[in-house]
Amino acid sequence: MTGGDYRTRRSALTWTAGLAVSAATIAIAFITTPLLLKFLGPERFGAARAASDWFGHLTLLELGLGSALAPLLALALGRGDELTVRRTMSEGIRAFGRVALVAVLAGLMITMMITRLVPVSPGLARDLQVGCLIATAGLLLYPLAPFRPLADASQRGYALHFMAFAQSVMTTALAVLLAWQGFGITGWFAAVAAGQLLFALLILRDGRRRHPGVLKGAFSGPGDPEARAAIKRLNAPSLLFDLAGRAGLLTDNIVIALVLGPTAVVPLFLTQRLPQLAQQQLQGVGNASWAALGQLHALGRNDVFTARLLELTRLLVALGLAALVPIAAFNHAFVNLWVGSAHFGGSLVTALAAVNALLLALVSLWGWCLTGTGQVATMVPVMLVSAALNLTLSIAGAWLLGIAGPLLGTTVAITTTTLWFLPLQLHRRFGVPLGGLARAVLSPLAWGTLPALGIWWLARSVPPSRWWLLGVEAAGAAAVMLAVWWVFELDAGERRHYLDRARMVARQPKV
Repeated sequence: MTGGDYRTRRSALTWTAGLAVSAATIAIAFITTPLLLKFLGPERFGAARAASDWFGHLTLLELGLGSALAPLLALALGRGDELTVRRTMSEGIRAFGRVALVAVLAGLMITMMITRLVPVSPGLARDLQVGCLIATAGLLLYPLAPFRPLADASQRGYALHFMAFAQSVMTTALAVLLAWQGFGITGWFAAVAAGQLLFALLILRDGRRRHPGVLKGAFSGPGDPEARAAIKRLNAPSLLFDLAGRAGLLTDNIVIALVLGPTAVVPLFLTQRLPQLAQQQLQGVGNASWAALGQLHALGRNDVFTARLLELTRLLVALGLAALVPIAAFNHAFVNLWVGSAHFGGSLVTALAAVNALLLALVSLWGWCLTGTGQVATMVPVMLVSAALNLTLSIAGAWLLGIAGPLLGTTVAITTTTLWFLPLQLHRRFGVPLGGLARAVLSPLAWGTLPALGIWWLARSVPPSRWWLLGVEAAGAAAVMLAVWWVFELDAGERRHYLDRARMVARQPKV
């Protein structure tokens, strides 16, 4: 088997595993979300989501460590340099140990201020504060964080998907059980902490099994100045990149909770649920491929790099249309059957969430080409501008448009900044042709416009009133979108290429 085939199989296996795990996660969430909403009530549910987002922003205290470690580990693993892997991991674990102490202090500060950050009725204040104390305790797991980029850089994303699924099952099961028993927001955060502990132990076991002694080296012997310097070189740009990404894209619940109250978070979250799940899988194309693309660049094979990137871009748009067009068309019916039409945020929220899902998947794939090759600094200026624009428009939009406002802010920010900046950087740094990249995006969109309009008309003419009807109509719509792409967009050679890839992935890989 050639190195290219091996990398392709690893990437495809990672994405396939992500798709399978996502399907299972959707099934679990489909069953449990109405139960959580019922047992917690809208205000507790919305407050827990908003508070979770506040704690999620504490990952910024990593100072870009995780993003800095990933390309360094990928490069060392690509060269087969186990000594550099161990040294880099040791320095990463030490650094994350220091981060854990700062994060705990920050978590305590958030706990003290949480009733101002997430306004709730007086009767829920103590419940929210105790839950935040549990979330603060979970931050002590930070020193094990480097084992995730280690698995990712090893192209073991498929293993990470299954570990994350185990975490999701534990978290969800405990959350429902504790909510049913009346533990409220405290129970929510206890379930989250238990899931985080399970995931941390799983990635630790995986890393130690493949790289024996990697943990021991972090607690014995002197530090490695060379590894520390390599990490620091990427720290600052990685921090700014992560800061921009979080400030721009992960503040919608916080903005809505502050402007409209925690209860308004519920329809925003539930209406976006399907588009966001699709977005996660589409972003999985880049997550599964970045290490392989980075190794091609490191080997100087930019011709193969360009061909793979154009192929991935074209495939991502086609798959995005096949998933997001049915979701946009049938989301109202889905939310109505799932939790009731009172929790539907509106057609504008649905449409913007679907558009943003595709845009974010595209810029994620293109962005990985830079971050995965240690060139994250080139993205920092435009990401900061995009984040500032997004946040400003989101706050203004929340006041003027309600829960659709932050989503519109995201759409405008992406289309006016990163969507045009990243192709220019790909052309300048890797020689990717701008015309080829534009065709890879626009050609599937052109072929998909007419069937998308037909699907939209069908969803309004024959709205499904039963789950089985929704399943049949949505699956049929997705099949139509894929068939149009397969028949009209691809030529015979390209169809054979994809069939060969599918057969190659279907064979049991040696991992």
